[in-house]
Amino acid sequence: MRNDTAGYSTAPERGSWQVTRLFDSVPASVRATFAQEKLGGLLEETTYSRELLWTLQVYLESNGQAREAAKRLYVHRNTLAYRLERLQALLGCDLKDLDAVIDLRLALEFYHNISLENGGNDDVEIAEITRVP
Repeated sequence: MRNDTAGYSTAPERGSWQVTRLFDSVPASVRATFAQEKLGGLLEETTYSRELLWTLQVYLESNGQAREAAKRLYVHRNTLAYRLERLQALLGCDLKDLDAVIDLRLALEFYHNISLENGGNDDVEIAEITRVP
């Protein structure tokens, strides 16, 4: 079973729901710090940063399949290739490295959960959440 509206599998047999619930116990400040460290400049308030963040999310949801990601983004494969090069340069990682992909998927999940916890506001400053009172 697949929930394409969210882009993540919700099949109980894969355990994704349980994993997501497990991370709910991680403090928001820790999740925010991790997301900031891994996503860095993609969290800036620029149109280009948001476009790259969306590109990264779709690429990862497409399991690294460039053709599928380009189709879902409605861009030419060369455009996607350019964006992926920019992402790798900005993030300082290789998108073919499994550890890097796991970290990025987790950072995106944390980032989106933080947004939902703040009323669905993607514009929430992640630095505000990482501050400890």
